[in-house]
Amino acid sequence: MKLRKTVITGVTAVAATLTVAAAPASAADTAYNTRTSYLTAAPTAAMDTSCTTRSIGLASGTYNWHLNIGGNVSSPRSTYLAAGTYTWTTCLDPQNGYYDMYSTLDKAGSGPAAIASSFRLSPSGTYTWGSALDPKF
Repeated sequence: MKLRKTVITGVTAVAATLTVAAAPASAADTAYNTRTSYLTAAPTAAMDTSCTTRSIGLASGTYNWHLNIGGNVSSPRSTYLAAGTYTWTTCLDPQNGYYDMYSTLDKAGSGPAAIASSFRLSPSGTYTWGSALDPKF
């Protein structure tokens, strides 16, 4: 009896291992740090900067990182990030006739990573703006 119980347990463990191994691997989903605001097509440098911040846990790997505003997307920056919890901040800074946008990723014990771009808008309206991290693994 004791021998039979051991064999059945061993077969069950092998079957469980085979089931897990058969699951397909997939990359993580794109993460977003966004905000929706009314934006004028004629901003001035006297207007306030707007920011959105979130905490995010990331796996180590290479990410494509870009800024976007109302469907306008900056060129992606490919960056390697170590695993850990990051503070992700994205800001929209009005200038005379356009917006500067920048985003930072800060992890305790590391220097921050940053990306920046400028955008012009037309017409004035409500826009979703922010940044995205697309894992490439």
